[in-house]
Amino acid sequence: MASPECQALLRTANRLFRFEDLCRARALLEIMSDVYPDEPQVWAALATMATDDAEMTTFLSRASRLSTLPA
Repeated sequence: MASPECQALLRTANRLFRFEDLCRARALLEIMSDVYPDEPQVWAALATMATDDAEMTTFLSRASRLSTLPA
């Protein structure tokens, strides 16, 4: 389970995405991927903003791999 801070930032990124501020949403998620590299939710959210299929596959693969690791 993501930390409360990470969850709050994910909600902010989601809100930005819903209001079609894709550039800021993506920027926030990219920063989050550096700060929270082991959070599958961050990588899954980044996959929704992928610029191409290869990038989406990379992000989803990372999210999948992290979500199957033992806690």
